[in-house]
Amino acid sequence: MKPNEGIALLRQLPTCLLFKRLGETKFDVSTAFARQFGESCVSDAFLDSLRFFDPITKDELSGSYHPFAIAEETLHLCQWVRIQSYERGIQFFIESAVITVDGVSIVVINAKAVQNNLFIAPEESSPVGKHITFNGLLSTLSSQLINTTSDKIDSLIENILGAFGEFCDLDRCYLFEFYDDTKFACNTHEWVAAGVTPYKNDLQALSMESMPYLNRKIKQDGLFKVNNVAYLPNEAAGEKEEFERERICSILCAAIELDEGIFGFIGCDITGSPYMWRDYDIKYLQRIALMLANTLQNAHNERALFEAKQQLIKANLKLAKLANIDGLTGIANRRLFDDTLQSDIQRSVQSKTPLSLLLIDVDHFKIYNDCYGHVAGDNVLIQVAEILKKTCIGNDDVVARYGGEEFAVIMPFTDMNSALEVAERIRSNIEQAAIVFKQSSYKSRLTISLGASTMAFSHPVSPKELIQRADAALYLAKSLGRNRVDIWETQEVTLR
Repeated sequence: MKPNEGIALLRQLPTCLLFKRLGETKFDVSTAFARQFGESCVSDAFLDSLRFFDPITKDELSGSYHPFAIAEETLHLCQWVRIQSYERGIQFFIESAVITVDGVSIVVINAKAVQNNLFIAPEESSPVGKHITFNGLLSTLSSQLINTTSDKIDSLIENILGAFGEFCDLDRCYLFEFYDDTKFACNTHEWVAAGVTPYKNDLQALSMESMPYLNRKIKQDGLFKVNNVAYLPNEAAGEKEEFERERICSILCAAIELDEGIFGFIGCDITGSPYMWRDYDIKYLQRIALMLANTLQNAHNERALFEAKQQLIKANLKLAKLANIDGLTGIANRRLFDDTLQSDIQRSVQSKTPLSLLLIDVDHFKIYNDCYGHVAGDNVLIQVAEILKKTCIGNDDVVARYGGEEFAVIMPFTDMNSALEVAERIRSNIEQAAIVFKQSSYKSRLTISLGASTMAFSHPVSPKELIQRADAALYLAKSLGRNRVDIWETQEVTLR
């Protein structure tokens, strides 16, 4: 037999073969191999389109990693590979050998398709065997879901789609989530076989109005099955256009439902050539959909519980704010003032630092209210509070509304001299704000009076006593004409 006759014979053998002369670059395939890809004969265009991929890493196998390169190097190849033509991709288990015909060495690769009964053992190729294998896969995936945490759900869903896609030799598997009252669908997870184009990024706001046929089937029947996209009805013109753009020939989708209604759907497709979906394909996909539904429901419940906790935290913070913040001025109220003064005195003693307190009273506020009304009076209190906050810039200072028209400032780490400087700035800033008060004896402007007291860490006092001292100093300031600062220790005029 001549070498060319040997090559011709290999092409005609009824099994999937790839072969080439040892040392040559171009390879040939059997007609049976071409038919696996929907080709009636072996053409140069078909041979040129064939690309080889690692089904796990999805890296293209070229150069020294090309199956023929390995076969020539080791003289025996044994591995999984996904072979992609311009029409579709198929996963094969390949083995190689070198045969000699009339002195010419030929590298021959035998390719066994995943769904080829010659590859699968008889007990595994039977319906019962296939179901057992699938149930084993499902059991493994279920145990992974049970043991996973919420932060790993997304990656695990990707793994589930990949495991299902590889088991059924699919080109794509994906998960779509409905949103905006099921008006739109978003491709949240996607697995593609090696050499297959992903479309996840293109399908982030898919209008279900543009796909009425798929939308109706999923929501009414819970299933969308198309063996051949070319035969879709006229009402599915939108679906057909999108499927053809993605080179989808067959597609199968199953609804995913949660307690609150339909969540979305899981789908898979075949590119390049049509495929007749079998009953077990549908059952397998529906079981995967049910497993994902349980997982997503748990994730949804966990997320809802987390959101409820966050809302409770926010509500508690809001209640705490309402309990500690003056509703009119937005500064600390009497309750927060009392709590802070108590803790600051203790901290002052422990850190051996001084603590000062200012009590502030708006001069003749009752007369102001009588002349301008309570709304204007409230506005004045808000203005005074803002000036106090801007003037007291210490990180630990607390500005509070002590009661009515009276304010207080707690100043940790502050001695008497520093406290008097702050108090004078406050008095001056209020006066310079030029709040009109015609009944005032100071240029028809609103003024304040301030009393200051300081506690040395070496002579601690109770909050009540410190307040009484500041209040006594405030009374002195008011009795000596107002619009001034006085201190408790000397009981005499210090600043004006």
